[in-house]
Amino acid sequence: MGNPVKTMLFVLWYKFEPEHTHQVLELWKYFQFPSDVKVHHRYLLIGRHMSVAIFEAPDERSILKITAPFSSYGVAHVAPAMSIEEAIKAV
Repeated sequence: MGNPVKTMLFVLWYKFEPEHTHQVLELWKYFQFPSDVKVHHRYLLIGRHMSVAIFEAPDERSILKITAPFSSYGVAHVAPAMSIEEAIKAV
């Protein structure tokens, strides 16, 4: 058996234009994350025209597969993340 795929935790926040709210919600309703992505949480920030997803992914290709379908309605921002506990252990 091969080695397990290493993943990294990411936070995605997606800011969309108010006039695209319906289209964005429809996309989220039917959007399928790539099979190599484990989604922890998804949120809509009420009154902010922003959605947030917390997920694990193995590489940048997975991130592009997530952000590309939404690119015509707003701007996606993605940052790697780690728990405070992990960060404390790392230093």
